[in-house]
Amino acid sequence: MTNSTEIDAPENDQPSPFRRWLGVGTLGFILIALLGFVTGVLMSAAERGGFTTRGGVLLTVAIFLIALCAWGVVRLKPAILTGEPQSKKTKRANWVLVACGVLGGVIGLTLSIAGLENGDFGVFSNGPLPPTVAIIVVSAIALLTPLLSFYWYANADEFEKRASGDGAIIAMYVYSVIAPCWWLLERAALIPPQEPMIVYLLVITVWGLVWLYRKAN
Repeated sequence: MTNSTEIDAPENDQPSPFRRWLGVGTLGFILIALLGFVTGVLMSAAERGGFTTRGGVLLTVAIFLIALCAWGVVRLKPAILTGEPQSKKTKRANWVLVACGVLGGVIGLTLSIAGLENGDFGVFSNGPLPPTVAIIVVSAIALLTPLLSFYWYANADEFEKRASGDGAIIAMYVYSVIAPCWWLLERAALIPPQEPMIVYLLVITVWGLVWLYRKAN
């Protein structure tokens, strides 16, 4: 006679929704960073007229990791890839999140390529940028981000909105602690000057983690 525990076993092997979305988000971030790195290596090789042994090895490893991350995203099967029944509004809201990821990737690649002139490969480098690149990126962030956010909010269900709202509130609490504490400790010469992008990333990360957790529970 078949044991009921054996029947339920395959479902227990599936990652929880929170772990699934956390994995997708993490792999997506790594994927964007790797794409920026590959772009930098290719641009550097073009300037030198060829690859060095070290550059070729790094490029091969980076491409392998990109493929591995892409495979991981597909294996985690975010809702948009599972084919599960969804309302039209939910599908539109999910595609907005994909569009936000693509926008972030394009901005990251743009900043990576622009930073090559100063030998910077990091997306969040503090090095100087050409004015044209800065204006284009700022325009994209200032115009497209509010439009995408508004469209997402118009199509997301109440549960999704509440999960995002909880994340935003807790992230604001975190910011209300980090910003003044860093400012005071900086004035006392106890820590380095405050980095706006580091604070921004911390706040956004908290928002995203709480959002995913509330969405999965």
